[in-house]
Amino acid sequence: MFAKDEPISPKRRALCSRENAERIASRIFDQGFCPVSVIRTGDALQPFRVSTAPSQDDHVELQMVS
Repeated sequence: MFAKDEPISPKRRALCSRENAERIASRIFDQGFCPVSVIRTGDALQPFRVSTAPSQDDHVELQMVS
């Protein structure tokens, strides 16, 4: 488990970035016909996640629809 005061590595920072979430969302969107969303989580270890079915409570930063 990670300590809250432990610094985040550059590799994790890149993997957790919004840019990476958008890249993954784009790949998922390109392979299917369903909407894909990038969601802000508020969690330092996973600040963004990708979802094909966000809940109403999720903070959607970006939504891709066809």
